[in-house]
Amino acid sequence: MPFLREVLDDPNTEIRAEVIEDGVEMLHRYFPFKMHDYQLFRFAIFYGLYEKGTDFPIFNENFNMWGRGTGKNGTASMDGFYLASEKNGIRNYHVDFVANSEKQAKTSFDEIYDVIAQNDKLKRLFRTTMLEIKYNRTNSKIGYLTANADTKDGGRQGAIVFDEVHQYENYDIISVLIGGLGKVEKPRIIYLTTDGTVREAVIDDLKEKSMRILTGEEAHNGFFPFIFKMDNISEVGKPDLFCKAIPRINYDETLRRQVMKEFNMMNQSNELKEKFITKRMNLAYVSKEKTVADWEDIKATANHEWPDFEGRECIGSVDYAELRDFATVGLHWKQDGKHYFKQHTFIHEDSLKLTEYNVNIQEAVDDGFATIVRGLPIIPPDTLAEWFVEEAKKYYIKKVYSDRFKFPALKESFGKVGLELDGIPNGSISHNKLEPFITRMFAERSLVLEDDKLMRWFIWNVKVET
Repeated sequence: MPFLREVLDDPNTEIRAEVIEDGVEMLHRYFPFKMHDYQLFRFAIFYGLYEKGTDFPIFNENFNMWGRGTGKNGTASMDGFYLASEKNGIRNYHVDFVANSEKQAKTSFDEIYDVIAQNDKLKRLFRTTMLEIKYNRTNSKIGYLTANADTKDGGRQGAIVFDEVHQYENYDIISVLIGGLGKVEKPRIIYLTTDGTVREAVIDDLKEKSMRILTGEEAHNGFFPFIFKMDNISEVGKPDLFCKAIPRINYDETLRRQVMKEFNMMNQSNELKEKFITKRMNLAYVSKEKTVADWEDIKATANHEWPDFEGRECIGSVDYAELRDFATVGLHWKQDGKHYFKQHTFIHEDSLKLTEYNVNIQEAVDDGFATIVRGLPIIPPDTLAEWFVEEAKKYYIKKVYSDRFKFPALKESFGKVGLELDGIPNGSISHNKLEPFITRMFAERSLVLEDDKLMRWFIWNVKVET
């Protein structure tokens, strides 16, 4: 509310009540369901606020992260219908629904198609096919696309609705389609999603941007965040708070009973629990039996000052699992009860051809946390040793440790440059010794990393077997 009050109290903000009321009246006339209070609120803020004396909306980008059952697709259907209509007041204002799969992309498209098919008046006003809906009066079209950036160019869309962005592993399709906006008036971008399991990608960036805007750290620049979620995991056990993540639960008894059924069943298996907490409660969650630490504890590794360790003693480490995959090198310091760790990863180009990783590798390269090894049959051990030689110009590297499995492949290269390399065992005995230490380190938030998405992704993807 502090964020929105500042916008609404701004003398440059004009609330156009007739725009809001006319749009809502039209949608309620034709759709078989009506907007609830939270949807009306969103409609008013996103479509009814303008810069005074202009036709420029205050908000032209809207991020909606709502728990499953809140009515995302119904809201998106109304958005598409409204934006293509004369109520939006712009000719050739094309709207595309975008999702990872054709089935998901067609959900709102099919709903609009059905609304038109059930109304004789609308059937005269629209020309419909299974691929495109065209409103004759404005020549505006409604369509759908799948998130394959290789086959799309920025067109002449007026608005793009990105559905279930928690599945997006990169910005390829978003950047391509957004590049086509601005050719017609009042372009709009809408994101609709629950939370998901893909970390350090689009959904996390949008969440972090939302938090910066809502706390006043960053100007909104037309971005309106509208999020329904539980505040923390302890609230999941309190059904009277479920409306924080699923506000529609207070209006729909069928939905309420279904949510309560899932809540009562969630402890039967880790899969049910993860699905309920992630999708219904909108919290990033993976079972403790599957991951090393909670996502919030992993994120917290970047929330620390990084001391100047120049000239200070540290321990080096190497993870050289596969010669044609990933190899990671790192340095570890201890200070004032905290463990500081920095890493750099070498990635063989063949690995990127064979596997599609759900993390932005190029961003890690651009940020200096990774290097892609090209034109060589393997990641050379000499390359790893050379990294430590460079780092040794700034820090005193007491010793470097590696897994004994790849120790023979590394020892000669490290010996040539005068670095002491020692092998450590890798197995259940070592893991059992390390587990309580690692668990405590995350729980007490004594591990400090650089603001390194790649390293956080590594940690999140470590599987725990007890």
